[in-house]
Amino acid sequence: MEIDLTETLKRGIALHQKGDLDGAEAAYASILKAAPGHADALHLSGLINHQRGDHGAAAKMICEAIEMDKNVALYHANLGRVLKAAGDDKAAVEAFRGAVQLEPETASLHADLASALLGAGDADAARARANLAIELDPNSAEAHVNLGLALQDLYGPSQDDAVRAFRRAIELAPGLAGGHLGLGVALHESGDTAAAKKAYEEAVRLNPGFVEAHCNLGNLARDALRFSDAVDHYHMALKIDPRQAQVWGNMAVALQEAGELDAALTAYDNAVTLAPEDADIRRNRGMALLAKGHFVEGWQDYEYRWKTARFRKLVRDRGAPAWQGEDLTNKKILVHAEQGFGDTIQFCRYLPILNRRGAAMIFECADALRPLIETLEGVDKIAAPDDTVAKADFHVPLLSLPRLLGTTVESIPADIPYLFSPRDRLKKWQAMAETWPSGKKIGIAWRGSPDHPRDNVRSPGLQPFMTLMGEGVKLVSLQKDQAAFDLSGVDGAENIIDVTQEIRDFADTAALMMQLDAVISCDSAPLHLAGALGVQTFAVLPHVAEWRWGEVGETTPWYPEMKLMRQPQSGDWDAVFKLVAGYLNK
Repeated sequence: MEIDLTETLKRGIALHQKGDLDGAEAAYASILKAAPGHADALHLSGLINHQRGDHGAAAKMICEAIEMDKNVALYHANLGRVLKAAGDDKAAVEAFRGAVQLEPETASLHADLASALLGAGDADAARARANLAIELDPNSAEAHVNLGLALQDLYGPSQDDAVRAFRRAIELAPGLAGGHLGLGVALHESGDTAAAKKAYEEAVRLNPGFVEAHCNLGNLARDALRFSDAVDHYHMALKIDPRQAQVWGNMAVALQEAGELDAALTAYDNAVTLAPEDADIRRNRGMALLAKGHFVEGWQDYEYRWKTARFRKLVRDRGAPAWQGEDLTNKKILVHAEQGFGDTIQFCRYLPILNRRGAAMIFECADALRPLIETLEGVDKIAAPDDTVAKADFHVPLLSLPRLLGTTVESIPADIPYLFSPRDRLKKWQAMAETWPSGKKIGIAWRGSPDHPRDNVRSPGLQPFMTLMGEGVKLVSLQKDQAAFDLSGVDGAENIIDVTQEIRDFADTAALMMQLDAVISCDSAPLHLAGALGVQTFAVLPHVAEWRWGEVGETTPWYPEMKLMRQPQSGDWDAVFKLVAGYLNK
């Protein structure tokens, strides 16, 4: 039975526009049965598959339509949209290029191409293409959004021109969710979290299925330490699309920071299944595994840190291959510190092990640590990070040694002390200590590095330490940074012995600690130094501490002489210092 192809196509399109996909599909199928190469029917059948979520079948049918008629820009454009929905931005770029070549004056096609270029990682080309779309149509809200996104990729989330682009997009199309999301990211980055939250919420209101907006609301809540709210937002995003590895990874971080390590590891595992080579997710999972005491798997994942954006900046040519456990007899190895002072002090304990394996040792570390590290067994030469050192046979990052040496919880090298105060410094500080008032001398450090992302959580500040001061207890400041400001702003702080102006480096701090009866410190470099020296040490820790302190307990295999004083609940420093006071009064 012959059919009128034109009338059948019209009927199919009418059904399609009404949302009757089955009826439209049947009409297009009847056309294709009568005329198998009918380009419009192929194209429209592909769109139905796309609407049903079968992007592979959709792309196949639209490609067949293009084979029948290469000169229809709409075919190429819709192929690009299907490919982009399938996550193949590189192929989408080529499809949109085909559409632009056919209709170079159509602004919306340039805007679509800009979007695909962004997804393919070419922000500079996306910026140029979005600007071209705006030249053709200054009122294209989509082009302004894509321009803003490209500028954020190139110059940072809060870049002024990017903000203007998003505001212009919202002015032109207040209902465009992407404009509100981009503006929210800019506001978030600039620190205006309240306005960012409103922007993200508007994006979600306009597009309830906007995964990124839900995720960013979760990120805002996590930054504000509202971990339960954060997890709720991530769950909403994953309900929309459970294959979002980044959302699983972000939720895992929130659960980890809330102290729910088992749930966090489940979320990390889901993230890794979806994105096995995502460096940030693998590094974060590594720290969660280490916190659980699963050292073998944890060290493996933690090695992914070198593929993260933060650590890639630290990679440089060391002039030697990376050590992977080869025999070190009569070999020279360069070990380089890679993170903060505290990490260097904690992990330099591994250097004598390499020396005992026959290696000649060059250790690269900050100048402030040099006189202290000179007391460590087995180090032949110390180099500053910018020194040109003699050629070595191998190099290795300091925090890779636990993995390479097979460290487990049971085999942590804990021969304490492994660092010492140089003799000349001891004499200086012994003489100084003789002038101090009598009583039990307690060294205190109340702040960690301000660059740490959670320093406000882990650092109690000076005020809680003041409760320890009494007739039999004299507090001695170990705090270099911020000390003068803090001491001037706390009642009674004038009674704290403050000789920090005499501290030149960590060797001085070590000699000072040797004059003390105990050290009380938040999670910071002085805490590690006191532990490495074997001084009686109390670590005052937040409710959820960093991975190195484990989940629970008052002891740590890293520093056998150290007591861990943990908050019983988040923010409860009073309980921590009551525990410390109890030990001091024994």
